[in-house]
Amino acid sequence: MKTKCLFFTKPVFLLCLSCIVSVVTAQPMVSEQQAGRILDATNIKGGLIVHIGCGDGKLTAALHAGDSYLVHGLDTDAQAVRTAREHISKLGIYGPVSVDIFDGKRLPYADNLVNLVVAEDIDDVSKTELLRVLAPGGTLYTKKDGRWSGIVKPRPKNIDEWTHYLHDASGNPVAHDEVVGPPRHVQWVAEPRHTRSHEHIPSFYALVSTNGRIFYIADEAPVASIRQTPQWYLEARDAFNGIQLWKKPVGTWFPHIVNWGQTPRQLQRKLVAVGSRVYVTLGLHAPLTAVDAATGETLKVYENTLGTEEIILHKGTLLLVVHSVTDERVTELAKWVQLVKKKSPLDKRETAEPLVKRLRATEAKGEKTILALDADTGRLLWKKDGANASGLRTLSLCADGDRVFYQNRRDVVCLDLETGRKLWTESSVPMRMVSNGSVFCADGTTVTALSSQTGRTQWAQAASLTEIRDVFVAGGSLWVGGFKPFPTKRGPSWGPYFATQRNLTTGEILMHVEPENPSHHHRCYSNKATDRYILGGRRGTEFIDLKSGDVLWHSWARGTCKYGVMPSNGLLYTPPHPCACYVGVKLSGFHALAPERKTGIMLSESGEGRFERGPAYDKIITHQSSIDNNSDWPTYRFDAQRSGSTPNRVPAVLRSKWQVKVGRKLTAPTVAEGKVFASNGTVVFKSLSLYDLYAN
Repeated sequence: MKTKCLFFTKPVFLLCLSCIVSVVTAQPMVSEQQAGRILDATNIKGGLIVHIGCGDGKLTAALHAGDSYLVHGLDTDAQAVRTAREHISKLGIYGPVSVDIFDGKRLPYADNLVNLVVAEDIDDVSKTELLRVLAPGGTLYTKKDGRWSGIVKPRPKNIDEWTHYLHDASGNPVAHDEVVGPPRHVQWVAEPRHTRSHEHIPSFYALVSTNGRIFYIADEAPVASIRQTPQWYLEARDAFNGIQLWKKPVGTWFPHIVNWGQTPRQLQRKLVAVGSRVYVTLGLHAPLTAVDAATGETLKVYENTLGTEEIILHKGTLLLVVHSVTDERVTELAKWVQLVKKKSPLDKRETAEPLVKRLRATEAKGEKTILALDADTGRLLWKKDGANASGLRTLSLCADGDRVFYQNRRDVVCLDLETGRKLWTESSVPMRMVSNGSVFCADGTTVTALSSQTGRTQWAQAASLTEIRDVFVAGGSLWVGGFKPFPTKRGPSWGPYFATQRNLTTGEILMHVEPENPSHHHRCYSNKATDRYILGGRRGTEFIDLKSGDVLWHSWARGTCKYGVMPSNGLLYTPPHPCACYVGVKLSGFHALAPERKTGIMLSESGEGRFERGPAYDKIITHQSSIDNNSDWPTYRFDAQRSGSTPNRVPAVLRSKWQVKVGRKLTAPTVAEGKVFASNGTVVFKSLSLYDLYAN
């Protein structure tokens, strides 16, 4: 038998080696290209992606196109799941990308959670189930007969957006949302768990929502000390699953070493989001900037808008309150910035407070101008000069139809939206908002309705309150809410809350609601409403039914300082706060809360299908759990009695045996059979890690 030896010249050898490398790298490149085509076709810019039938996990991993993407793969084949996990782990992205087994029929997600479902074979998963988990505007992208096609879940007509601080340009803080109701489910939870201080400036501002996203301005500095230098950001999250899409630095904001009650109200009005754009001032004195809502990319900085304090958008026209940025304002703010950089003087409150006092006095000076700009081009349409800073009533600027309204001292002024021409002026008590052809004004004595066309008084009725907190047009009626004081020396905010339903045309009282007083002062933010409920903020969030007058208390759903809560997208958003009131029951963190649902992944009362039986299930002698080894710590509080104690002896002198890095957001560890169990992971999915108790 003859043996043939093959010898290659160098070029041939290199060619063969190149072919081998190409074969090895071809599959990942194919997966990345396929993922790119899928993301381009569906126009997904971040959020939660579910890959059904993930197989080896290569396409699943490739769908993770950046930090704003959270990807979850599902498969019915346990071996495929193991293979996919190994592949993703080798890439170092397990956590943001994870894989799990499922029964092939039910998807393990809450309603309206997923932005994109990718699947090649979904014969056993019903279309109803697929659409259930998709968020409004989400896409189902499937392959059949070799061709990919997509279905977009439409946004329901009975949910609403919240584009401005006071809902929209009218100043009427009422969501036309029929789905928002008393919370029964947690849609998502996000960080931070707490904001920085109860006594100082809030760490959270101006939450708004549009096009399936939410936006806000937040201070991300450590909560350990209010003396730490602030770190302000404009942040975007998906409205239905809470995944952070992007964040953008914000420059110098209002001084954080200041009593919370001295915070300027107009800081809540420096952010508006409508459609594909976010309009914001990226600093206290910064000009108006347009930002891409999907990516955070700066699209436009508007000329001559330095010092913009309030923003509303109506019919494609930006209406701004611009406060002249004088040299004195710039100088005092620069002094504050230098003080913050030095840090040590901040430890002495007597050093910071005089500077803040001077800054506040300076901020109250100067002229204010109302500008009207074309939102697309930035072209100046008209402006109104000469409004004294102390005379122009904060938050009074609003718009409805073809008219613009604001209040300068006691005068309510109406302008033509297109030209800025003054149409009428009428002296009145504080202006609240415009709706249904009327401008509503109110103080503690009277409620007045002016015609938005002529300015003439349509009606005026006694308010019978010492402090009016709320004026809403909701469900076809005017609602006025406020306080009467207790017969004590405490101020009116400590008194019982009243709400009256009034006829829009005459002001006649139709219903009087007086909720039970919970013996707690009202929170430091204004109430909001939907067309079904007033969302009171006395102890937590009180849902006052507009039809029956019934009140449903939710002491655990607390709003954030100076802003409150946001009803939008069929959900109730409760941003993080620093308060300790009702600490035993209140929620901590940023929550989106859903009302009672008829669908979801709820299973039968018997629990059938709730638990998956592993291969060792039938080998267990007894399925009754017991704690025989007292050296274990099997649950958070040790045992079912939550005793929090162990009979084991612990040495008085402790020394380190081992340590291991496990990432952020670590849960409380448990111990069983010589192993330590701990969990860490992302907002939606958790990954479980096991560590040997004695060696790691």
